[in-house]
Amino acid sequence: MPKCTMIVIDIDRTTLTDDHRLLPEVVTAVRAARAAGIDIIPATARSPEALRPIMACLNLSGTAICFNGAWTGVVGEETSVVQHGFPLATDLAGALIAAADQAGLNPCWFGPEQWYAGSDGPLVEREMRATGTTPLLCDHIDVAQGPIYKVLCLEDPSRGGFIRGFRDDFAGKADFVRSDRYLVEVVNPGISKRAAIARLAEDIGLSADHIAAIGDSENDLELIKWAGTGVAMGNATEAVKVAADWITETNARAGVALAIERLLAVPPAT
Repeated sequence: MPKCTMIVIDIDRTTLTDDHRLLPEVVTAVRAARAAGIDIIPATARSPEALRPIMACLNLSGTAICFNGAWTGVVGEETSVVQHGFPLATDLAGALIAAADQAGLNPCWFGPEQWYAGSDGPLVEREMRATGTTPLLCDHIDVAQGPIYKVLCLEDPSRGGFIRGFRDDFAGKADFVRSDRYLVEVVNPGISKRAAIARLAEDIGLSADHIAAIGDSENDLELIKWAGTGVAMGNATEAVKVAADWITETNARAGVALAIERLLAVPPAT
């Protein structure tokens, strides 16, 4: 395993516990990696707004990947600056929202500093608790809302997977990826965490061999396959575990911290 100079970390159910806590062991490990000269890049389905307090707790500032790769930029203490942005076309976002609403998928849509929900309900409240942010209730998309980077479909798995037909209706027009058993993220075709990190690596002249990625869900899968070292959380989906080079502990047992410690222990190539 080559010495890595960048570690990409997913946030929810990876860096954070299931109840959205940041364990002190993880904070210590991230800071140790930074002290060793390794870049730590958050790559998340979250918005910059919802990522900001987590980065502050980790003592991170600078580049982050948000909205599953639809937004790459610098997350500051109060504001964020986009470097690579791939918002949905307004008419496509509107069609996605209308179709998701008709299918009973409780659609939400996201700009960089604000999100919107067509209605409230237990799944919207769940997202509010997870991110510490509050949506504006709105029954339609409006150009005044600014760029919309993703549409989020909130699906109750007990309803039998209505998302499948919805996904087929927009084949080739948008990409759908599950970030949680309840959450399906909808972005432009070709957008992913893997594509965003590959673009960032090209910008700074870094090869995939020197990048490690840690994650748990379907939206981490391609990145974990692509990275020189792919690490699955102990609580990851089976597909992510199969794709990874190795498996760390669960998020409840500070698996990210243990993975970083193992990566830091790799001696330099001779």
